[in-house]
Amino acid sequence: MDSAHLRKTWKKAVDALAKQKHDEALVHLRKIQKTIPTDADVQFALADALAGSGKIAAAVAECKKGLEQSRDSIDGWIRLGRLHLIGESAKEACDAFDQALRTDPKSLHGLVGRAEALAMTDDFGAAEKDLQEALGIAPDSAEILIALARVQDASGDHKKAEATLRAACIAYPGQLALWISLGFALRGWDRLEDANATCEEARKHHPHSLELMAQSADFAYEMRDLERAKTLYQQLLGQNPNNPLLLTDLAQVLASLGEEGEAMKLFRDLTKRFPLLTQSWLNISRAKRFVNPDDPDLRQMRSVIKRSQLPADQLSNLHFALGKAYDDLADYEHAFSHYREGNALHRRQIHFDPNEVSGHFDRLIHVFSAEKISALTASGNPSNRPVFVLGMPRSGTTLLEQVLCAHPEVETAGELRDLSRLAREFSLAQTDPWPECLSAMRSENISGMAEEYLRALRVRASAGVRVIDKMPQNFIHTGLAAILFPNAVLIHCVRDPLDTCLSIFFQIFPRGIEFAYDLRELGRYYQAYQRLMAHWHEVLGQRLIRVSYENLVTQPEVELQGLLGKMNLPWSDAVLAHQERVSRVDTLSLYQVRQPLNTGSKERWRNYESHLDALRQGLAA
Repeated sequence: MDSAHLRKTWKKAVDALAKQKHDEALVHLRKIQKTIPTDADVQFALADALAGSGKIAAAVAECKKGLEQSRDSIDGWIRLGRLHLIGESAKEACDAFDQALRTDPKSLHGLVGRAEALAMTDDFGAAEKDLQEALGIAPDSAEILIALARVQDASGDHKKAEATLRAACIAYPGQLALWISLGFALRGWDRLEDANATCEEARKHHPHSLELMAQSADFAYEMRDLERAKTLYQQLLGQNPNNPLLLTDLAQVLASLGEEGEAMKLFRDLTKRFPLLTQSWLNISRAKRFVNPDDPDLRQMRSVIKRSQLPADQLSNLHFALGKAYDDLADYEHAFSHYREGNALHRRQIHFDPNEVSGHFDRLIHVFSAEKISALTASGNPSNRPVFVLGMPRSGTTLLEQVLCAHPEVETAGELRDLSRLAREFSLAQTDPWPECLSAMRSENISGMAEEYLRALRVRASAGVRVIDKMPQNFIHTGLAAILFPNAVLIHCVRDPLDTCLSIFFQIFPRGIEFAYDLRELGRYYQAYQRLMAHWHEVLGQRLIRVSYENLVTQPEVELQGLLGKMNLPWSDAVLAHQERVSRVDTLSLYQVRQPLNTGSKERWRNYESHLDALRQGLAA
């Protein structure tokens, strides 16, 4: 290969790498390597191409060969460190970045890379020191500022992380990435209203940012400001009319608003234009009732699922959609087969340890004794405005919320995360973790937490005499709710365990519900939940009201008269026709709760009895 041909081949390889055509780059580089077998630049380029192709071990080997030829190459050591980070080899990454910093102690890539490697080993203090040194060199680097905040957050110091990002936004308001990171960080800390306020402030500095508009739309949807979310998604689509994710988000908002006809038009259009984006099929399947085995939607879904290029998450969506269709058709064998496959695919993508959950619930039972709750309750807020509707997902919490909201004196704030946030923030300021830090709680902490919760309630619902917080997972924080608000109504929704668990198994949930995708694990979680709720009922007595899903759908007037009486609310016939008043629902029950009270889901588990051995074993564990 003459030098001219060599240069031409090298240029092709470099161009291919720039375009992320890694396999093409490998072909060119291998040709060059035959002529120049020990050139550091070629071997570093080979490492890049191999890494881009997912061959990390081979990339590390080539990078090391290059470093044998050029021991002082800072870029080579940084490249090797990055490869070890990708392979999650933190010690080896640290060693590589150390080598780069020996050559140049002020190398930004070396300092930031070593900080990332140190954070992987949970040495957050050393990681923060490296990032602070890097900021001394490049104080306006958004990448380094964001990395510093992430390290502070990972160490558990959320306040320090927030202060870092807020100061950065003030100092460098033109750096869009800083605003985006602060918004998502606040959202991650369950401070949705603060996240939304930050997003709106950022839009003053970046009025044409579509990324901020999208963030604002997402926050509006989560805050149940559905009309605003609808307007923002429509504006975004004006700029990006063919964006499938935006079209999906808009369709979901329309469905939540009850505009099901328009929502279905969008979902069907998406299935035609983006057949491999299967969320639309899942929504179509949820929204309709299949009555014909030859339904064209069913035929189309069966056709799409055969496509080999479907990624795991899209394949999972389709299995859940087909499971729903076959369940409607009473073809329970096919239905369960699809649900089983969809759950298995989803389970591989998440971390869940039933032992951790069981241990945490045991600690709650030990700490929240009747004596401790009674002693702390004396400092609680006297407001009776909050109504906590809690229990397992799919136990009837959304249905009860909508039924109660038909009452003229009741409003809903949706699913608030404020109880869990308040518990987490209190624990971060203490020596012991939650719940053991409850021993450090004083009257001023209780009054402050209660006032903060009430402020969040007022933001979401300003008119109702009683306002519902329908976060099912608040069953974990029932004791805290009882302490903060001694006069609040606490309602525990209960449903047949097999029906509850099976209904959970038939759904894909948002983040935070990791226990749903394996029947044995689901049974173990439910058993731990029952143990915790038995404790809350024992220590709270009549303060915790039990509402039976089965009674609610079979004898609604009797069940609701008793409940409203315990809530000190007058009877209203409107609660028996809640479906006439439902305007917006943003949970997985959005289609079911628009129907009149009915017994259609009662004892549904009997259709799948032959498949429930693992669930029964988990429940009996």
